[in-house]
Amino acid sequence: MKSASGCNKHMLNEVRKRLAAIVKNEAGQTLPIVLAMMTLGSLLVVNTLNYVSTNVKTIRMVETKARSLYAAEAGVEDALWKIKYDTPPSLPYAYSAGTINGMTVTVSINNVTEIAGVEIGPTGVHEGWLKVTKSVSYSGGVYTFNLSIRNDGAGNMKIEQVLVDFGPDLVYVEGSVTSNLTSDDPTVIGIPDSGITLLWDIPSPFFTMGVHQTEGFSFQLSGPELPEIESHAMLRASREDVGVVWDADSRPFSVTSQAKDAANALKASLKVGVWKGQSQISISCWQVNPQ
Repeated sequence: MKSASGCNKHMLNEVRKRLAAIVKNEAGQTLPIVLAMMTLGSLLVVNTLNYVSTNVKTIRMVETKARSLYAAEAGVEDALWKIKYDTPPSLPYAYSAGTINGMTVTVSINNVTEIAGVEIGPTGVHEGWLKVTKSVSYSGGVYTFNLSIRNDGAGNMKIEQVLVDFGPDLVYVEGSVTSNLTSDDPTVIGIPDSGITLLWDIPSPFFTMGVHQTEGFSFQLSGPELPEIESHAMLRASREDVGVVWDADSRPFSVTSQAKDAANALKASLKVGVWKGQSQISISCWQVNPQ
Protein backbone atom coordinates (compact mmCIF):
# COMPACT_ATOMS: atom_id res chain seq x y z
CA MET A 1 0.00 0.00 0.00
CA LYS A 2 1.45 3.38 -1.06
CA SER A 3 1.85 6.14 1.47
CA ALA A 4 0.09 9.52 1.16
CA SER A 5 3.34 11.27 0.30
CA GLY A 6 4.00 8.82 -2.47
CA CYS A 7 0.58 9.47 -3.98
CA ASN A 8 1.18 13.23 -3.93
CA LYS A 9 4.48 12.89 -5.76
CA HIS A 10 2.84 10.73 -8.39
CA MET A 11 0.07 13.33 -8.95
CA LEU A 12 2.60 16.16 -9.28
CA ASN A 13 4.56 14.25 -11.88
CA GLU A 14 1.38 13.66 -13.90
CA VAL A 15 0.49 17.39 -13.78
CA ARG A 16 3.98 18.36 -14.97
CA LYS A 17 3.77 15.92 -17.89
CA ARG A 18 0.38 17.24 -19.01
CA LEU A 19 1.48 20.91 -18.75
CA ALA A 20 4.59 20.14 -20.77
CA ALA A 21 2.44 18.48 -23.44
CA ILE A 22 0.12 21.50 -23.57
CA VAL A 23 3.01 23.95 -23.91
CA LYS A 24 4.58 21.79 -26.61
CA ASN A 25 1.34 21.62 -28.59
CA GLU A 26 0.67 25.44 -28.23
CA ALA A 27 4.17 26.59 -29.04
CA GLY A 28 3.43 26.79 -32.74
CA GLN A 29 0.46 29.13 -32.14
CA THR A 30 2.38 31.75 -30.13
CA LEU A 31 4.25 33.33 -33.06
CA PRO A 32 1.13 34.23 -35.13
CA ILE A 33 -0.51 35.76 -32.06
CA VAL A 34 2.59 37.83 -31.28
CA LEU A 35 2.87 39.00 -34.91
CA ALA A 36 -0.80 39.97 -34.98
CA MET A 37 -0.43 41.97 -31.78
CA MET A 38 2.66 43.74 -33.13
CA THR A 39 0.84 44.63 -36.37
CA LEU A 40 -2.16 45.97 -34.48
CA GLY A 41 0.11 47.92 -32.15
CA SER A 42 2.03 49.49 -35.03
CA LEU A 43 -1.22 50.59 -36.68
CA LEU A 44 -2.42 52.17 -33.45
CA VAL A 45 0.92 53.93 -32.89
CA VAL A 46 1.02 55.35 -36.44
CA ASN A 47 -2.55 56.63 -36.25
CA THR A 48 -1.92 58.07 -32.80
CA LEU A 49 1.22 59.87 -34.00
CA ASN A 50 -0.64 61.26 -37.03
CA TYR A 51 -3.45 62.46 -34.75
CA VAL A 52 -0.99 64.10 -32.36
CA SER A 53 0.90 65.72 -35.25
CA THR A 54 -2.34 67.11 -36.73
CA ASN A 55 -3.41 68.43 -33.34
CA VAL A 56 -0.05 70.13 -32.82
CA LYS A 57 -0.28 71.83 -36.23
CA THR A 58 -3.87 72.91 -35.53
CA ILE A 59 -2.94 74.30 -32.12
CA ARG A 60 -0.05 76.25 -33.66
CA MET A 61 -2.34 77.69 -36.33
CA VAL A 62 -4.93 78.68 -33.71
CA GLU A 63 -2.24 80.26 -31.54
CA THR A 64 -0.88 82.24 -34.52
CA LYS A 65 -4.38 83.36 -35.48
CA ALA A 66 -5.13 84.41 -31.91
CA ARG A 67 -1.85 86.34 -31.59
CA SER A 68 -2.48 88.12 -34.90
CA LEU A 69 -6.06 89.04 -33.93
CA TYR A 70 -4.88 90.36 -30.56
CA ALA A 71 -2.24 92.41 -32.37
CA ALA A 72 -4.84 93.85 -34.77
CA GLU A 73 -7.14 94.63 -31.82
CA ALA A 74 -4.30 96.51 -30.16
CA GLY A 75 -4.03 98.62 -33.33
CA VAL A 76 -7.76 99.40 -33.12
CA GLU A 77 -7.39 100.44 -29.46
CA ASP A 78 -4.56 102.78 -30.43
CA ALA A 79 -6.72 104.33 -33.19
CA LEU A 80 -9.63 104.81 -30.75
CA TRP A 81 -7.32 106.70 -28.42
CA LYS A 82 -6.17 108.93 -31.28
CA ILE A 83 -9.75 109.61 -32.39
CA LYS A 84 -10.85 110.50 -28.87
CA TYR A 85 -7.88 112.62 -27.79
CA ASP A 86 -5.81 113.52 -30.85
CA THR A 87 -7.83 113.22 -34.07
CA PRO A 88 -5.55 113.68 -37.11
CA PRO A 89 -6.16 117.04 -38.83
CA SER A 90 -6.49 115.44 -42.27
CA LEU A 91 -7.88 112.06 -43.33
CA PRO A 92 -7.16 109.41 -44.44
CA TYR A 93 -4.37 108.98 -41.90
CA ALA A 94 -2.16 105.85 -42.00
CA TYR A 95 0.59 104.94 -39.53
CA SER A 96 2.48 102.05 -37.95
CA ALA A 97 1.46 100.92 -34.47
CA GLY A 98 4.74 99.01 -34.06
CA THR A 99 5.44 95.33 -33.44
CA ILE A 100 2.88 93.51 -31.29
CA ASN A 101 2.96 89.75 -30.53
CA GLY A 102 5.67 89.40 -33.15
CA MET A 103 3.40 91.00 -35.77
CA THR A 104 3.84 94.31 -37.59
CA VAL A 105 0.64 96.32 -37.12
CA THR A 106 -0.47 99.09 -39.49
CA VAL A 107 -3.52 101.28 -38.89
CA SER A 108 -5.54 103.66 -41.04
CA ILE A 109 -8.24 106.14 -39.97
CA ASN A 110 -10.66 107.47 -42.53
CA ASN A 111 -13.88 109.46 -42.91
CA VAL A 112 -17.14 107.60 -43.42
CA THR A 113 -18.84 108.44 -46.71
CA GLU A 114 -21.93 106.24 -46.42
CA ILE A 115 -24.34 105.26 -43.65
CA ALA A 116 -26.99 102.60 -44.31
CA GLY A 117 -26.61 103.19 -48.05
CA VAL A 118 -26.99 106.98 -47.71
CA GLU A 119 -24.07 109.03 -49.03
CA ILE A 120 -22.88 111.63 -46.54
CA GLY A 121 -20.29 114.35 -46.66
CA PRO A 122 -17.50 114.92 -44.12
CA THR A 123 -18.77 116.24 -40.80
CA GLY A 124 -17.05 118.79 -38.63
CA VAL A 125 -15.67 120.79 -41.58
CA HIS A 126 -17.88 123.76 -40.63
CA GLU A 127 -18.16 122.79 -37.00
CA GLY A 128 -20.15 125.27 -34.97
CA TRP A 129 -22.61 126.34 -37.67
CA LEU A 130 -25.34 123.91 -36.71
CA LYS A 131 -25.45 122.81 -33.08
CA VAL A 132 -27.23 119.47 -32.73
CA THR A 133 -28.16 118.20 -29.26
CA LYS A 134 -30.54 115.41 -28.26
CA SER A 135 -32.53 114.12 -25.32
CA VAL A 136 -34.58 110.96 -24.75
CA SER A 137 -37.44 110.12 -22.38
CA TYR A 138 -39.16 106.77 -21.80
CA SER A 139 -42.68 105.91 -20.70
CA GLY A 140 -44.89 102.86 -21.16
CA GLY A 141 -42.71 101.12 -23.73
CA VAL A 142 -42.26 104.25 -25.86
CA TYR A 143 -39.21 106.48 -26.24
CA THR A 144 -39.65 110.13 -27.17
CA PHE A 145 -36.56 111.30 -29.01
CA ASN A 146 -35.92 115.06 -29.20
CA LEU A 147 -33.41 116.87 -31.41
CA SER A 148 -32.57 120.51 -30.81
CA ILE A 149 -31.06 122.26 -33.84
CA ARG A 150 -29.50 125.70 -33.53
CA ASN A 151 -28.04 127.80 -36.37
CA ASP A 152 -24.85 129.37 -35.04
CA GLY A 153 -23.54 130.18 -38.51
CA ALA A 154 -23.26 133.55 -40.22
CA GLY A 155 -26.18 133.08 -42.63
CA ASN A 156 -29.49 131.35 -43.22
CA MET A 157 -29.36 127.54 -43.39
CA LYS A 158 -31.73 125.36 -45.44
CA ILE A 159 -32.24 121.93 -43.87
CA GLU A 160 -32.38 119.26 -46.59
CA GLN A 161 -32.01 115.94 -44.77
CA VAL A 162 -32.16 114.54 -41.23
CA LEU A 163 -30.55 111.17 -40.51
CA VAL A 164 -30.62 109.38 -37.15
CA ASP A 165 -28.87 106.06 -36.58
CA PHE A 166 -29.95 103.69 -33.76
CA GLY A 167 -28.75 100.49 -32.15
CA PRO A 168 -30.90 97.31 -32.02
CA ASP A 169 -34.33 96.61 -30.44
CA LEU A 170 -36.08 99.86 -31.40
CA VAL A 171 -39.06 100.32 -33.76
CA TYR A 172 -40.15 103.64 -35.25
CA VAL A 173 -43.71 104.73 -34.30
CA GLU A 174 -45.52 105.88 -37.44
CA GLY A 175 -47.08 109.35 -37.39
CA SER A 176 -45.05 110.45 -34.36
CA VAL A 177 -43.05 113.31 -35.94
CA THR A 178 -43.49 116.77 -34.44
CA SER A 179 -41.46 119.53 -36.10
CA ASN A 180 -41.59 122.62 -38.27
CA LEU A 181 -39.06 120.97 -40.58
CA THR A 182 -41.48 118.23 -41.67
CA SER A 183 -44.29 116.07 -40.31
CA ASP A 184 -43.65 113.18 -42.72
CA ASP A 185 -42.58 109.73 -41.59
CA PRO A 186 -38.98 108.81 -42.43
CA THR A 187 -37.62 106.09 -44.63
CA VAL A 188 -36.70 103.26 -42.25
CA ILE A 189 -33.50 101.48 -43.28
CA GLY A 190 -32.49 98.19 -41.67
CA ILE A 191 -34.28 95.98 -39.15
CA PRO A 192 -34.75 96.36 -35.37
CA ASP A 193 -32.73 93.20 -34.60
CA SER A 194 -29.52 94.79 -35.86
CA GLY A 195 -30.42 98.49 -35.67
CA ILE A 196 -32.32 100.97 -37.84
CA THR A 197 -31.50 104.25 -39.57
CA LEU A 198 -34.21 106.87 -40.03
CA LEU A 199 -33.89 109.22 -43.02
CA TRP A 200 -36.04 112.28 -43.63
CA ASP A 201 -35.78 114.01 -47.00
CA ILE A 202 -37.13 117.49 -46.28
CA PRO A 203 -39.39 118.54 -49.19
CA SER A 204 -38.41 121.51 -51.34
CA PRO A 205 -38.23 124.50 -50.92
CA PHE A 206 -36.69 123.21 -47.63
CA PHE A 207 -37.06 124.62 -44.17
CA THR A 208 -34.86 127.71 -43.65
CA MET A 209 -33.31 128.54 -40.29
CA GLY A 210 -32.19 132.09 -39.57
CA VAL A 211 -29.04 133.01 -37.68
CA HIS A 212 -29.29 131.97 -33.99
CA GLN A 213 -32.64 130.31 -34.64
CA THR A 214 -33.41 127.05 -32.77
CA GLU A 215 -35.81 124.37 -33.96
CA GLY A 216 -37.02 121.17 -32.37
CA PHE A 217 -37.48 117.81 -34.05
CA SER A 218 -39.13 114.97 -32.12
CA PHE A 219 -40.45 111.48 -32.86
CA GLN A 220 -41.10 108.23 -31.02
CA LEU A 221 -39.76 104.70 -30.95
CA SER A 222 -41.12 101.62 -29.21
CA GLY A 223 -38.96 99.04 -27.48
CA PRO A 224 -37.83 97.59 -24.17
CA GLU A 225 -36.47 99.89 -21.48
CA LEU A 226 -32.72 100.10 -22.00
CA PRO A 227 -30.03 101.58 -19.74
CA GLU A 228 -28.96 103.81 -22.63
CA ILE A 229 -29.98 104.34 -26.26
CA GLU A 230 -27.12 104.46 -28.73
CA SER A 231 -28.00 107.02 -31.37
CA HIS A 232 -26.29 109.43 -33.76
CA ALA A 233 -27.95 112.34 -35.55
CA MET A 234 -26.78 114.04 -38.74
CA LEU A 235 -28.12 116.97 -40.77
CA ARG A 236 -27.56 117.93 -44.39
CA ALA A 237 -27.93 121.68 -44.85
CA SER A 238 -26.98 124.34 -47.40
CA ARG A 239 -25.96 127.97 -47.19
CA GLU A 240 -25.89 130.30 -50.15
CA ASP A 241 -22.19 131.12 -49.98
CA VAL A 242 -20.72 127.72 -49.11
CA GLY A 243 -23.02 125.05 -50.56
CA VAL A 244 -23.89 121.80 -48.80
CA VAL A 245 -22.57 121.03 -45.33
CA TRP A 246 -23.10 118.14 -42.90
CA ASP A 247 -23.29 118.58 -39.15
CA ALA A 248 -23.88 116.02 -36.44
CA ASP A 249 -23.96 115.36 -32.72
CA SER A 250 -21.36 112.64 -33.44
CA ARG A 251 -18.69 112.26 -36.08
CA PRO A 252 -18.26 108.88 -37.86
CA PHE A 253 -14.90 107.28 -38.64
CA SER A 254 -13.68 104.06 -40.20
CA VAL A 255 -10.65 102.26 -38.70
CA THR A 256 -8.70 99.45 -40.39
CA SER A 257 -5.99 97.57 -38.49
CA GLN A 258 -3.81 94.88 -40.10
CA ALA A 259 -1.30 92.45 -38.56
CA LYS A 260 1.46 90.95 -40.73
CA ASP A 261 4.15 88.36 -39.95
CA ALA A 262 7.90 88.60 -40.52
CA ALA A 263 7.42 87.60 -44.19
CA ASN A 264 4.93 90.50 -44.58
CA ALA A 265 2.05 88.05 -45.03
CA LEU A 266 -1.31 89.35 -43.83
CA LYS A 267 -2.47 87.30 -40.82
CA ALA A 268 -5.41 89.33 -39.49
CA SER A 269 -7.40 92.40 -40.47
CA LEU A 270 -10.09 94.31 -38.56
CA LYS A 271 -12.40 97.03 -39.88
CA VAL A 272 -14.30 99.02 -37.27
CA GLY A 273 -16.95 101.74 -37.50
CA VAL A 274 -16.55 104.43 -34.84
CA TRP A 275 -18.67 107.38 -33.70
CA LYS A 276 -17.06 110.23 -31.79
CA GLY A 277 -19.44 112.25 -29.64
CA GLN A 278 -18.74 115.27 -27.49
CA SER A 279 -17.59 113.20 -24.51
CA GLN A 280 -17.23 109.61 -25.66
CA ILE A 281 -16.68 107.27 -28.57
CA SER A 282 -18.63 104.15 -29.51
CA ILE A 283 -18.17 101.26 -31.94
CA SER A 284 -21.03 100.72 -34.38
CA CYS A 285 -19.70 97.70 -36.32
CA TRP A 286 -16.80 95.25 -36.19
CA GLN A 287 -15.61 93.13 -39.14
CA VAL A 288 -12.94 90.42 -38.94
CA ASN A 289 -10.95 89.89 -42.16
CA PRO A 290 -13.34 91.91 -44.34
CA GLN A 291 -13.35 91.11 -48.05
